[in-house]
Parts: sequence; structure tokens; C-alpha cells
Amino acid sequence: MEKIYIVLQESNVDGAIIINATPCATLKAARKVMEDEVKLILTESHHFSGYTEEEMNDMFEVEKDPDSFYINDPSDDYYEVLKIHEKELVK
Repeated sequence: MEKIYIVLQESNVDGAIIINATPCATLKAARKVMEDEVKLILTESHHFSGYTEEEMNDMFEVEKDPDSFYINDPSDDYYEVLKIHEKELVK
């Protein structure tokens, strides 16, 4: 049985839901993909970038662990959810 890891991202951008899935050969690769995407969200997203850590904690709901990331703006229609899913490769 061969395992793969899927980085699943759900984005709510002003009410439009966008889904993206990135298959990865290893958990290490999946965590790197997720880390890079989180960095992009926090530094380049038009909604979630440009805030200090203190401002982010005051304005947004943020949860993070090695295999998932969640950020939500409770005052607007924006959120990002990333989660790593382990799956069996079907041949």
C-alpha cells in the first residue's frame, strides 16, 4: 500500500469558495507545501496580509498545528482552511 498526502485548501474570498488540492509523495513535502501557502496568505493576501501578530490575534480567529491551518475574519466573508490528508494511492 502506497500512501500519498493531499494538501486540501478551502478559501472563502468575499463569499466565493475556492478549493485546491495538491498531492504530495511524503508528509514532509505536504507540510512544506502547507507552510509555503500559509506564508503566502499572511504576507501577500489582500485580506490577511500587512498585520502585526498582535493585530492578527485581535482581528482574526487563527488555529495552527503541523498538519492544519485555519484563519477566519469573523467580521467579513473571508477564511482559509488548509489540512493535510493521508490517503492510499489507488492504482
